[in-house]
Parts: sequence; structure tokens; C-alpha cells
Amino acid sequence: MNGRGFITISMHELERVKIIEAVVQHCLTIVLAAERLQLCERQVNRLVRRYEAAGPAGLVSARRGPRTAGGCPCAGDGAGA
Repeated sequence: MNGRGFITISMHELERVKIIEAVVQHCLTIVLAAERLQLCERQVNRLVRRYEAAGPAGLVSARRGPRTAGGCPCAGDGAGA
């Protein structure tokens, strides 16, 4: 999320939002949503709960964003690539 409260999502995440919205609005079953998203029904249930709690922002990947220095194998040891 950026400073204005907007979220940036990929096309894949946008498709996921549309499918989960259809499940929440009872236009699509969890079984069909799982098939379309190539996920298990249990994971679709988790996504529905996240969507109900946080809206579309809840479905955005939490792995997005800058990497931390701790994630870099050369961080802190002085050896560079």
C-alpha cells in the first residue's frame, strides 16, 4: 500500500480478487473458485476470510516489497558479490 491508501496489484491478484468477490457474493461456489485459482478449497476459505476482514488489500501478496538486509547472504560479512 502506498501513502495515499491505494494498493497496487498484479493482473494475477486482480483475477484472484474478482473470483473471491464472486464467492463472497454467492455467485460462485468455493469448489469452482478453487478449480479456477488452482488451489485447494481450504485455501480458498482462508482467502475468503482475509477478503472479508481486510477487503482486496487482504489478498495482496505479503511477500511484495523491498528485501531486508538480513535476507541478503552477503549482508554484514563484508564480502561482496
